[in-house]
Amino acid sequence: MAKNFIQRGENITVIAAALAASGDLVVMGSLFGVALHDAAANEELTLKTGGVFELPKTTADEPEVGDPAYWDGSEITTVSTDNTAVGVFVEGGVNGDVVCRVRLNSSF
Repeated sequence: MAKNFIQRGENITVIAAALAASGDLVVMGSLFGVALHDAAANEELTLKTGGVFELPKTTADEPEVGDPAYWDGSEITTVSTDNTAVGVFVEGGVNGDVVCRVRLNSSF
């Protein structure tokens, strides 16, 4: 192991910019992950940066398996414009679904 190795990076501890609940998708610039516990603003928060998660989905979207998944600030969408790329859909969806399963990419 290299003497300058810090960690694998699967879990990253950050200072929460705002209130976060366990299971929330948190985006901080180009870093994103799912909160592993509740945290108030300015408290330490651990993010899981990869894996498959069930997250809220824009109800009108109908993604296919493998489609890119974007975060619009409140839910996952298929729309890339003005949204943050966070992963890929691992299940298809239909109009009316309120959740989806997404594999988060460790980084973009």
